[in-house]
Amino acid sequence: MQLTHPDFIKAVTSQWEGERDSNGRPLVPDDILKRMELVTTEEAWGVCRRAGYNHQFAGDWEILHPDHVLVGRAVTARYVPLRPDINDAIEKQGETEGRIGGQNSWVIDELVEGDALVVELFGKVRDGTFAGDNLATAIKAKGKRGMVIDGGIRDTQRIREMPDFGVFVRGFDPSAIADVTQSDINGPVRIGEATCMPGDVVLGTYSGVIFIPAHLAEEVVVRSEDIRLKDRFGQQRISEGTYTPGEVDRQYSDAMLEDFENWKKEQGV
Repeated sequence: MQLTHPDFIKAVTSQWEGERDSNGRPLVPDDILKRMELVTTEEAWGVCRRAGYNHQFAGDWEILHPDHVLVGRAVTARYVPLRPDINDAIEKQGETEGRIGGQNSWVIDELVEGDALVVELFGKVRDGTFAGDNLATAIKAKGKRGMVIDGGIRDTQRIREMPDFGVFVRGFDPSAIADVTQSDINGPVRIGEATCMPGDVVLGTYSGVIFIPAHLAEEVVVRSEDIRLKDRFGQQRISEGTYTPGEVDRQYSDAMLEDFENWKKEQGV
């Protein structure tokens, strides 16, 4: 028995051909993460849908910093309601693996810079507060990105004071986490109606959270950049009186496509 299963992670993320960490988790490059910060939820959703990934978006969040865009590589944890036999086995396994502290600190120890923590806590808020300000500080210090908790947090006023830190949760409560067991680290998790795998790129915006499979991340940013370029071109040509809004806001003609390609060369793209 293991809390993290590297062979399983590699098997279910087999379309990723890049670097992985020691647990087999895909490591999308920092450059892609940086470029992802300008991607909209809808642009990412469109790429996922076209590739057959129809259940990657989760909405209806309490967002502590609505104007901050959360982007990071997913480190996941899954919780189940407490059963003494399962919990005893997990505690023994934690001792065997040398894990320290409460179960909710174990997955935090897995974080490295660029990571976002994603926790399936089946929507539990009262007695389902995964983190308070101390653990949130640890998450920020290690991953420097943020957290998506399908459950609650406590010490909300203190956590809200942390700048540049994305926090998406189901609710707030003063209680401490109780009556749950962390059954998996870095396995598949269900967040609302979405599935998240370790190594997915987490994109959290005012709209909600979308989990982008690692092998689609570059396609997402490239398509988003193309859309932004096309918007710049179209708006410029409208301002110049070259095209009407109706011509720009539909599929380009062959002549317009040629004009667009020439414009990109002029822009050094």
